[in-house]
Amino acid sequence: MTTLPVEKPNTERRGRMAAVLITLVIISLHGYFLVHAGGLWRDEVNIINLAGSHSLSVMTNDSFPVLLPVMIKGWCAVRLNSDLGLRLFGVLTGLCLVGTLWLAAWTGRRTAPLFGLTLLGLNGYMIFWGDSLRAFGLGAVLIVLALAAMCFLLGKPTWQRTGILAVAATLSVQALYQNAVFFAGIALGGWLVCWQRKDKAAAVKIFVAALVPAVSLLPYLESVMRWQRTTTIRPGFSFKAALDNFNTVLAFPLPQYGWLWISLGLLVMGLGVAILFRASSPPAREVSRMTTAELQIFAGVILLSSVAGYLVFLHFAALITSPWYFLPLMAVVAACFDLGINLPALPRALRTLLYGILIGTVLLSVVFAFRDLNCRFTNVDLVAQRLAKEVSAQDYVVVTPWYLGISFDRYYRGAAPWDTMPPVSDHSTHRFDLVPISEADEARAMQPVLDRISNALQTGHRVWVVGWMRVPAPGHATASREAQFLAEHSESFETVDLKIKGQTSDYEDVSLLQANGWRAQKP
Repeated sequence: MTTLPVEKPNTERRGRMAAVLITLVIISLHGYFLVHAGGLWRDEVNIINLAGSHSLSVMTNDSFPVLLPVMIKGWCAVRLNSDLGLRLFGVLTGLCLVGTLWLAAWTGRRTAPLFGLTLLGLNGYMIFWGDSLRAFGLGAVLIVLALAAMCFLLGKPTWQRTGILAVAATLSVQALYQNAVFFAGIALGGWLVCWQRKDKAAAVKIFVAALVPAVSLLPYLESVMRWQRTTTIRPGFSFKAALDNFNTVLAFPLPQYGWLWISLGLLVMGLGVAILFRASSPPAREVSRMTTAELQIFAGVILLSSVAGYLVFLHFAALITSPWYFLPLMAVVAACFDLGINLPALPRALRTLLYGILIGTVLLSVVFAFRDLNCRFTNVDLVAQRLAKEVSAQDYVVVTPWYLGISFDRYYRGAAPWDTMPPVSDHSTHRFDLVPISEADEARAMQPVLDRISNALQTGHRVWVVGWMRVPAPGHATASREAQFLAEHSESFETVDLKIKGQTSDYEDVSLLQANGWRAQKP
């Protein structure tokens, strides 16, 4: 007797046990992040302040639809609005992604999401930015949920399951606009499965389910059109920058892992396209289950259309991309790996190679994730606490650039007055419309700030600068007119040692500078 018939069940059982252990490690990483993440940085404070509004239209004054602000508003309503309480909201969101990866893999293939857990769940970048109070983590959760709902519908196309798909898809696009692109790819994958089955009724159900999220986005049309007319935050799309940022999140735990994602993606797309155009009759299908061939078509089409469609979306959005923009796309791709690659059915050599890669990835990722997650989002909260202890009411605090005032306003409780460079009248959100555009307008706006700096120094008090400003060396010019002014007119202008332990994210790692004494300009 041959042992081959029991090899596949044993392989699947070992895979499930490994996936459970990896899940426990991922949970511990999220807990570690919760302890070390620290205060809220400006983008998080921005959305928290928007969530405090009583107007849904005001809540959408960000690059996201309304779902996340509404959820945060509900979270804060039960008095979980402290930094730790809000961080807990983000961590729970990140853990929900682990749950939806399991749901998608189990609904589609009755398997554990080994690829998703290993390549995505253990990814330190995914945990750090996915757990932050931005919509990218929530969007990743909900688009994978929509993918799982599509697998559920294709298993047994009923109107009840169509309703579940419509709800999941609507929630996903109400979290992130770009999820409309990803769901379009999911719908396309579903339609091609229906086409191969020659199941027109199921295709109609998918169309009805896709219509609901599309209609739900119509109220945002005016806002989107208004954004299209502004160039302040839409400087244009750079394909190279987008690829670099995408590779940043893929290249974890080592730079070479970008090639692993690409190789697996090409494998899934190749299998899907090959099976789609293979001339054969549809294989027999179990009740409530998609066949392996259908899953490979489904996953390959979703992966191809999502990557291509998202690049087109970014081109027309004309935004400067950041690495975290690609987290929802990564979630879709990782889920497609688990659906499109049937590990136990692969040839022994390839299966052994992939299992070896996954095991090695787990060991590397745990080490690098714990290292990278020992990092604060911001040190503005610590700087604000330091200032509150040291400033007097006659001192003057300047925050530069202006957008750091959003997080500084949340934490500063000192006696000294403060302004930003350039000054803006509202520090609750990203008010790009209040920032002077021309150099002449900025010079006029800055004059009152320079006057207050002069007054504080001339009366024997201190000027504190929070943010990013280089102290020019004596006799050397600097690009910042304000830094040059402080260097020329103060007896001393130097960086304060903050004595902050651990790392802080480069996106909001600020310095504290202090100017003392008045020195009149030489004639």
